[in-house]
Amino acid sequence: MTPSIAPASAPQSPNDVAAHAEASYVRTPRENRVVAEPATPTTCRRDYENAADVRATVARQQARTRR
Repeated sequence: MTPSIAPASAPQSPNDVAAHAEASYVRTPRENRVVAEPATPTTCRRDYENAADVRATVARQQARTRR
């Protein structure tokens, strides 16, 4: 015997509706660092200096694809 699955149009219980309503309002978006911090020469320079390892990794990966 296969289990029956309720169709998508089946009425939902009041508990399901309440749980969905609560879950959809509990979430709050996280602050976006890019938007929160203004792009100044100082912050851009700091980000560039902090990303030296990322640029080195990308350069190695690109070199491997060119062989």
